[in-house]
Amino acid sequence: MALLGRTRRLTYLTALQDIDLEVSHGEAVGIIGENGSGKSTLLRLVAGISAPDAGTIRVAQPVAPILELGLGFHPDFTGRQNAFLYGTLLGVSEEVMVERLDDVVAFAELGEFVDQPLRTYSSGMAARLAFAVAANVDPQVLVVDEALAVGDGGFQKKCIDRMVRFKEDGRTVLFCSHAMYLVTSFCERAVWLHQGRVRMQGRSPDVVREYEAYLMQREKRRLTDETASETSSALGAPGGRRARLSQLRVLDLDGAPAETVEPGDGFQVELGVECLNAAASFHVAVAVDTQDGRCVFAAATHRDGLPPLTGGTQHTVRLLVPGFPVASGGFSVSGFLFDENGLHSYDQVVVPAALRVAGERWTPSLLDLDHEWVLPS
Repeated sequence: MALLGRTRRLTYLTALQDIDLEVSHGEAVGIIGENGSGKSTLLRLVAGISAPDAGTIRVAQPVAPILELGLGFHPDFTGRQNAFLYGTLLGVSEEVMVERLDDVVAFAELGEFVDQPLRTYSSGMAARLAFAVAANVDPQVLVVDEALAVGDGGFQKKCIDRMVRFKEDGRTVLFCSHAMYLVTSFCERAVWLHQGRVRMQGRSPDVVREYEAYLMQREKRRLTDETASETSSALGAPGGRRARLSQLRVLDLDGAPAETVEPGDGFQVELGVECLNAAASFHVAVAVDTQDGRCVFAAATHRDGLPPLTGGTQHTVRLLVPGFPVASGGFSVSGFLFDENGLHSYDQVVVPAALRVAGERWTPSLLDLDHEWVLPS
Protein backbone atom coordinates (compact mmCIF):
# COMPACT_ATOMS: atom_id res chain seq x y z
CA MET A 1 0.00 0.00 0.00
CA ALA A 2 2.88 2.36 0.75
CA LEU A 3 4.11 1.90 -2.81
CA LEU A 4 0.76 3.28 -4.01
CA GLY A 5 0.93 6.23 -1.64
CA ARG A 6 -1.66 4.89 0.78
CA THR A 7 -0.09 4.91 4.25
CA ARG A 8 -2.96 5.94 6.53
CA ARG A 9 -3.55 2.43 7.90
CA LEU A 10 0.10 1.49 8.24
CA THR A 11 1.57 1.33 11.72
CA TYR A 12 5.11 2.34 12.56
CA LEU A 13 7.43 0.86 15.18
CA THR A 14 10.28 2.83 16.71
CA ALA A 15 13.00 0.23 17.20
CA LEU A 16 15.23 2.43 19.41
CA GLN A 17 14.60 5.66 21.22
CA ASP A 18 16.56 7.90 23.62
CA ILE A 19 19.67 5.71 23.53
CA ASP A 20 22.66 7.38 25.20
CA LEU A 21 25.63 5.03 25.35
CA GLU A 22 29.37 5.59 25.53
CA VAL A 23 31.87 2.74 25.49
CA SER A 24 35.56 3.32 26.13
CA HIS A 25 38.69 1.72 24.71
CA GLY A 26 39.45 -1.62 26.30
CA GLU A 27 35.91 -2.08 27.58
CA ALA A 28 33.49 -4.92 26.94
CA VAL A 29 29.80 -4.11 27.24
CA GLY A 30 27.05 -6.71 27.19
CA ILE A 31 23.75 -5.95 25.45
CA ILE A 32 20.86 -7.92 26.94
CA GLY A 33 17.10 -7.93 26.62
CA GLU A 34 14.15 -9.90 25.33
CA ASN A 35 13.64 -10.71 21.67
CA GLY A 36 12.41 -7.59 19.91
CA SER A 37 13.90 -5.21 22.45
CA GLY A 38 16.19 -3.53 19.90
CA LYS A 39 19.49 -5.32 20.54
CA SER A 40 20.20 -6.33 16.96
CA THR A 41 19.13 -2.91 15.68
CA LEU A 42 21.59 -1.23 18.03
CA LEU A 43 24.43 -3.48 16.88
CA ARG A 44 23.59 -2.87 13.21
CA LEU A 45 23.72 0.88 13.81
CA VAL A 46 27.09 0.65 15.55
CA ALA A 47 28.41 -1.57 12.76
CA GLY A 48 27.29 0.96 10.14
CA ILE A 49 24.97 -1.51 8.42
CA SER A 50 21.94 0.66 9.18
CA ALA A 51 21.66 4.42 9.54
CA PRO A 52 19.73 6.13 12.36
CA ASP A 53 16.73 8.33 11.58
CA ALA A 54 17.93 10.78 14.26
CA GLY A 55 20.89 11.25 16.55
CA THR A 56 24.61 10.74 16.09
CA ILE A 57 26.81 7.65 16.22
CA ARG A 58 30.59 7.94 16.47
CA VAL A 59 32.54 4.70 16.22
CA ALA A 60 36.30 4.17 15.93
CA GLN A 61 37.25 2.39 12.72
CA PRO A 62 37.56 -0.28 11.61
CA VAL A 63 34.50 -2.03 13.03
CA ALA A 64 34.20 -5.80 12.67
CA PRO A 65 30.58 -6.98 13.03
CA ILE A 66 29.56 -10.60 13.51
CA LEU A 67 25.80 -10.39 13.23
CA GLU A 68 23.37 -12.43 11.15
CA LEU A 69 24.94 -15.59 9.80
CA GLY A 70 25.90 -15.09 6.17
CA LEU A 71 25.86 -11.29 6.36
CA GLY A 72 28.45 -10.10 3.86
CA PHE A 73 28.88 -13.55 2.32
CA HIS A 74 27.88 -14.84 -1.11
CA PRO A 75 26.35 -18.34 -1.12
CA ASP A 76 28.06 -19.39 -4.37
CA PHE A 77 31.54 -18.23 -3.35
CA THR A 78 33.88 -20.60 -1.57
CA GLY A 79 34.85 -20.05 2.04
CA ARG A 80 38.23 -18.70 0.95
CA GLN A 81 36.60 -16.30 -1.52
CA ASN A 82 34.06 -15.16 1.05
CA ALA A 83 36.78 -14.52 3.60
CA PHE A 84 38.50 -12.27 1.10
CA LEU A 85 35.19 -10.55 0.23
CA TYR A 86 34.21 -10.03 3.87
CA GLY A 87 37.58 -8.58 4.77
CA THR A 88 37.27 -6.14 1.88
CA LEU A 89 33.80 -5.11 3.06
CA LEU A 90 35.29 -4.41 6.49
CA GLY A 91 37.71 -1.96 4.88
CA VAL A 92 40.84 -4.09 4.74
CA SER A 93 42.93 -3.55 1.62
CA GLU A 94 43.39 -6.33 -0.91
CA GLU A 95 47.12 -6.56 -0.18
CA VAL A 96 46.56 -7.00 3.57
CA MET A 97 43.85 -9.63 3.04
CA VAL A 98 46.20 -11.61 0.83
CA GLU A 99 48.76 -11.60 3.65
CA ARG A 100 46.23 -12.62 6.31
CA LEU A 101 44.16 -15.13 4.38
CA ASP A 102 46.16 -18.13 5.61
CA ASP A 103 45.64 -17.03 9.24
CA VAL A 104 41.92 -16.60 8.62
CA VAL A 105 41.61 -20.07 7.10
CA ALA A 106 43.58 -21.64 9.94
CA PHE A 107 41.48 -19.93 12.60
CA ALA A 108 38.20 -21.00 10.95
CA GLU A 109 39.19 -24.70 11.05
CA LEU A 110 37.09 -25.52 7.99
CA GLY A 111 39.48 -28.06 6.52
CA GLU A 112 38.69 -29.07 2.95
CA PHE A 113 35.38 -27.18 3.11
CA VAL A 114 37.22 -23.88 2.83
CA ASP A 115 37.18 -24.35 -0.96
CA GLN A 116 33.53 -25.42 -1.11
CA PRO A 117 30.59 -23.03 -1.80
CA LEU A 118 29.16 -21.34 1.27
CA ARG A 119 25.70 -22.77 0.52
CA THR A 120 27.08 -26.17 1.53
CA TYR A 121 28.06 -24.87 5.00
CA SER A 122 26.20 -25.42 8.22
CA SER A 123 25.32 -22.38 10.34
CA GLY A 124 28.21 -23.24 12.66
CA MET A 125 30.70 -23.32 9.80
CA ALA A 126 29.49 -19.92 8.56
CA ALA A 127 29.93 -18.53 12.08
CA ARG A 128 33.48 -19.90 12.19
CA LEU A 129 34.35 -18.14 8.95
CA ALA A 130 32.76 -14.82 10.00
CA PHE A 131 34.59 -14.73 13.32
CA ALA A 132 37.85 -15.84 11.73
CA VAL A 133 37.79 -12.84 9.39
CA ALA A 134 36.75 -10.40 12.13
CA ALA A 135 39.46 -11.71 14.43
CA ASN A 136 42.19 -11.12 11.87
CA VAL A 137 41.48 -7.61 10.57
CA ASP A 138 42.64 -5.77 13.73
CA PRO A 139 39.31 -4.03 14.46
CA GLN A 140 39.08 -1.17 16.92
CA VAL A 141 35.52 -2.24 17.70
CA LEU A 142 34.25 -5.82 17.64
CA VAL A 143 30.47 -6.23 17.51
CA VAL A 144 29.24 -9.76 18.29
CA ASP A 145 25.64 -10.94 18.18
CA GLU A 146 24.26 -14.36 19.12
CA ALA A 147 25.90 -15.84 16.03
CA LEU A 148 28.54 -17.44 18.27
CA ALA A 149 25.91 -19.59 19.92
CA VAL A 150 25.83 -21.94 16.93
CA GLY A 151 29.51 -22.88 17.18
CA ASP A 152 30.74 -25.95 19.03
CA GLY A 153 32.20 -25.66 22.53
CA GLY A 154 35.84 -25.75 21.42
CA PHE A 155 35.40 -23.00 18.85
CA GLN A 156 33.37 -20.86 21.27
CA LYS A 157 36.27 -21.08 23.73
CA LYS A 158 38.65 -20.02 20.95
CA CYS A 159 36.45 -17.03 20.12
CA ILE A 160 36.14 -15.96 23.74
CA ASP A 161 39.90 -16.15 24.19
CA ARG A 162 40.34 -13.90 21.17
CA MET A 163 37.77 -11.41 22.53
CA VAL A 164 39.64 -11.34 25.85
CA ARG A 165 42.82 -10.52 23.93
CA PHE A 166 41.00 -7.75 22.04
CA LYS A 167 39.97 -6.20 25.34
CA GLU A 168 43.45 -6.51 26.82
CA ASP A 169 44.85 -4.79 23.72
CA GLY A 170 42.60 -1.77 24.33
CA ARG A 171 39.95 -2.66 21.75
CA THR A 172 36.21 -2.26 22.37
CA VAL A 173 33.79 -5.18 22.36
CA LEU A 174 29.99 -5.01 22.17
CA PHE A 175 28.66 -8.43 23.05
CA CYS A 176 25.00 -9.39 22.69
CA SER A 177 24.05 -12.69 24.28
CA HIS A 178 21.31 -14.56 26.13
CA ALA A 179 24.02 -16.40 28.07
CA MET A 180 24.07 -14.37 31.28
CA TYR A 181 27.12 -16.22 32.57
CA LEU A 182 29.19 -14.97 29.62
CA VAL A 183 27.87 -11.42 30.03
CA THR A 184 28.72 -11.25 33.74
CA SER A 185 32.09 -12.97 33.32
CA PHE A 186 33.38 -11.15 30.24
CA CYS A 187 31.72 -7.73 30.31
CA GLU A 188 32.41 -5.03 32.88
CA ARG A 189 29.16 -3.28 32.03
CA ALA A 190 25.81 -4.34 30.66
CA VAL A 191 22.96 -2.49 28.98
CA TRP A 192 19.44 -3.84 29.33
CA LEU A 193 17.19 -2.84 26.43
CA HIS A 194 13.43 -3.02 26.88
CA GLN A 195 11.03 -2.04 24.10
CA GLY A 196 13.69 0.02 22.37
CA ARG A 197 14.82 1.98 25.42
CA VAL A 198 17.57 1.55 27.99
CA ARG A 199 15.87 0.03 31.01
CA MET A 200 19.10 -0.14 33.02
CA GLN A 201 22.85 0.07 32.53
CA GLY A 202 25.71 -0.39 34.95
CA ARG A 203 27.87 -3.15 36.40
CA SER A 204 27.04 -6.34 34.52
CA PRO A 205 26.21 -8.43 37.66
CA ASP A 206 23.77 -5.74 38.86
CA VAL A 207 22.04 -5.37 35.48
CA VAL A 208 21.83 -9.13 34.91
CA ARG A 209 20.38 -9.61 38.39
CA GLU A 210 17.58 -7.13 37.71
CA TYR A 211 16.94 -8.52 34.23
CA GLU A 212 16.62 -12.09 35.53
CA ALA A 213 14.28 -10.91 38.28
CA TYR A 214 12.13 -9.18 35.65
CA LEU A 215 11.96 -12.34 33.53
CA MET A 216 11.02 -14.40 36.55
CA GLN A 217 8.26 -12.04 37.65
CA ARG A 218 6.92 -11.78 34.09
CA GLU A 219 6.60 -15.53 33.83
CA LYS A 220 5.06 -15.83 37.28
CA ARG A 221 2.54 -13.11 36.47
CA ARG A 222 1.57 -15.01 33.35
CA LEU A 223 1.05 -18.23 35.30
CA THR A 224 -0.87 -16.41 38.04
CA ASP A 225 -3.13 -14.70 35.50
CA GLU A 226 -3.85 -18.03 33.86
CA THR A 227 -4.66 -19.62 37.21
CA ALA A 228 -6.86 -16.69 38.24
CA SER A 229 -8.74 -16.88 34.94
CA GLU A 230 -9.35 -20.58 35.36
CA THR A 231 -10.50 -20.30 38.95
CA SER A 232 -12.65 -17.23 38.32
CA SER A 233 -14.54 -19.08 35.59
CA ALA A 234 -15.33 -21.80 38.13
CA LEU A 235 -16.70 -19.53 40.87
CA GLY A 236 -20.31 -20.03 39.90
CA ALA A 237 -19.99 -23.76 39.30
CA PRO A 238 -20.48 -26.53 41.85
CA GLY A 239 -17.16 -27.32 43.47
CA GLY A 240 -15.74 -23.98 42.33
CA ARG A 241 -13.37 -21.80 44.32
CA ARG A 242 -14.52 -21.41 47.92
CA ALA A 243 -11.60 -19.38 49.25
CA ARG A 244 -8.68 -17.25 48.19
CA LEU A 245 -5.24 -16.23 49.36
CA SER A 246 -5.69 -12.70 50.67
CA GLN A 247 -2.04 -12.16 51.58
CA LEU A 248 1.39 -13.54 50.76
CA ARG A 249 4.59 -11.95 51.97
CA VAL A 250 8.16 -12.86 52.83
CA LEU A 251 9.55 -12.06 56.29
CA ASP A 252 12.94 -12.44 57.88
CA LEU A 253 13.38 -14.73 60.87
CA ASP A 254 12.53 -11.84 63.24
CA GLY A 255 9.18 -11.30 61.49
CA ALA A 256 10.06 -8.11 59.58
CA PRO A 257 9.21 -7.83 55.85
CA ALA A 258 12.20 -8.83 53.74
CA GLU A 259 13.09 -8.88 50.06
CA THR A 260 16.79 -9.65 50.54
CA VAL A 261 18.59 -12.19 52.69
CA GLU A 262 22.24 -13.16 53.04
CA PRO A 263 23.48 -16.52 51.66
CA GLY A 264 22.47 -19.24 54.08
CA ASP A 265 20.03 -17.07 56.05
CA GLY A 266 16.49 -18.26 56.61
CA PHE A 267 13.14 -16.57 56.08
CA GLN A 268 9.43 -16.96 56.69
CA VAL A 269 6.47 -16.93 54.32
CA GLU A 270 3.14 -15.64 55.67
CA LEU A 271 -0.11 -16.63 53.96
CA GLY A 272 -3.53 -15.18 54.63
CA VAL A 273 -6.61 -17.23 53.73
CA GLU A 274 -10.17 -15.95 53.29
CA CYS A 275 -12.96 -18.51 52.93
CA LEU A 276 -16.71 -18.29 52.43
CA ASN A 277 -17.67 -21.15 54.74
CA ALA A 278 -16.30 -21.67 58.25
CA ALA A 279 -16.92 -25.40 57.92
CA ALA A 280 -14.77 -25.73 54.79
CA SER A 281 -11.26 -27.18 55.00
CA PHE A 282 -8.12 -26.12 53.16
CA HIS A 283 -4.42 -26.88 52.79
CA VAL A 284 -1.70 -24.38 51.86
CA ALA A 285 1.63 -24.74 50.08
CA VAL A 286 4.66 -22.59 49.24
CA ALA A 287 7.12 -22.92 46.35
CA VAL A 288 10.42 -21.11 45.78
CA ASP A 289 11.55 -21.14 42.14
CA THR A 290 14.51 -19.88 40.16
CA GLN A 291 13.95 -17.33 37.39
CA ASP A 292 13.88 -20.10 34.77
CA GLY A 293 11.16 -22.02 36.57
CA ARG A 294 13.15 -24.67 38.44
CA CYS A 295 11.70 -25.42 41.86
CA VAL A 296 14.34 -24.96 44.55
CA PHE A 297 12.09 -25.73 47.50
CA ALA A 298 8.44 -26.57 48.08
CA ALA A 299 6.38 -27.44 51.14
CA ALA A 300 2.69 -28.20 51.61
CA THR A 301 0.68 -28.83 54.77
CA HIS A 302 -0.97 -31.94 53.33
CA ARG A 303 2.37 -33.44 52.25
CA ASP A 304 3.83 -32.78 55.70
CA GLY A 305 0.94 -34.59 57.37
CA LEU A 306 -0.67 -31.55 58.97
CA PRO A 307 -4.44 -31.24 59.40
CA PRO A 308 -6.34 -28.89 57.06
CA LEU A 309 -7.39 -25.37 58.05
CA THR A 310 -11.00 -25.29 59.20
CA GLY A 311 -13.35 -23.65 61.70
CA GLY A 312 -13.13 -20.04 60.57
CA THR A 313 -13.31 -17.63 57.64
CA GLN A 314 -9.89 -16.03 58.23
CA HIS A 315 -6.63 -17.93 58.65
CA THR A 316 -3.00 -16.82 58.91
CA VAL A 317 -0.27 -19.39 58.36
CA ARG A 318 3.50 -19.04 58.49
CA LEU A 319 6.10 -21.31 56.95
CA LEU A 320 9.48 -21.08 58.69
CA VAL A 321 12.61 -21.88 56.67
CA PRO A 322 15.49 -21.64 59.17
CA GLY A 323 18.22 -21.78 56.51
CA PHE A 324 18.31 -21.26 52.73
CA PRO A 325 21.73 -22.49 51.52
CA VAL A 326 21.91 -20.79 48.13
CA ALA A 327 24.80 -18.65 46.99
CA SER A 328 23.12 -15.81 45.14
CA GLY A 329 20.27 -14.89 42.82
CA GLY A 330 16.62 -13.95 42.60
CA PHE A 331 13.80 -16.35 43.42
CA SER A 332 10.04 -16.18 43.11
CA VAL A 333 7.90 -17.16 46.09
CA SER A 334 4.46 -18.57 45.30
CA GLY A 335 1.60 -19.49 47.62
CA PHE A 336 -1.07 -22.09 46.85
CA LEU A 337 -4.46 -22.89 48.35
CA PHE A 338 -5.76 -26.48 48.02
CA ASP A 339 -8.87 -28.37 49.03
CA GLU A 340 -9.07 -30.66 52.07
CA ASN A 341 -7.48 -33.50 50.10
CA GLY A 342 -4.60 -31.44 48.81
CA LEU A 343 -5.56 -32.22 45.22
CA HIS A 344 -7.63 -29.35 43.81
CA SER A 345 -6.02 -25.90 43.64
CA TYR A 346 -8.31 -22.99 44.54
CA ASP A 347 -5.80 -20.15 44.28
CA GLN A 348 -2.19 -19.26 43.49
CA VAL A 349 -0.42 -15.99 44.32
CA VAL A 350 3.13 -14.82 43.66
CA VAL A 351 4.99 -12.37 45.91
CA PRO A 352 5.27 -9.15 43.82
CA ALA A 353 8.97 -8.66 44.54
CA ALA A 354 11.46 -11.47 44.07
CA LEU A 355 13.27 -12.86 47.08
CA ARG A 356 16.90 -11.97 46.56
CA VAL A 357 19.88 -13.73 48.05
CA ALA A 358 22.61 -11.11 47.97
CA GLY A 359 26.10 -12.57 47.97
CA GLU A 360 29.20 -10.40 48.17
CA ARG A 361 30.10 -11.25 44.58
CA TRP A 362 28.37 -12.74 41.59
CA THR A 363 28.59 -16.51 41.22
CA PRO A 364 27.16 -19.01 38.72
CA SER A 365 26.56 -21.42 41.60
CA LEU A 366 23.06 -22.01 42.91
CA LEU A 367 24.07 -23.58 46.23
CA ASP A 368 26.41 -22.23 48.89
CA LEU A 369 28.01 -25.41 50.17
CA ASP A 370 30.83 -25.87 52.66
CA HIS A 371 33.91 -27.01 50.79
CA GLU A 372 37.65 -27.34 51.08
CA TRP A 373 40.44 -27.43 48.47
CA VAL A 374 43.32 -29.91 48.74
CA LEU A 375 46.25 -28.77 46.64
CA PRO A 376 49.45 -30.67 45.86
CA SER A 377 52.25 -29.80 48.25
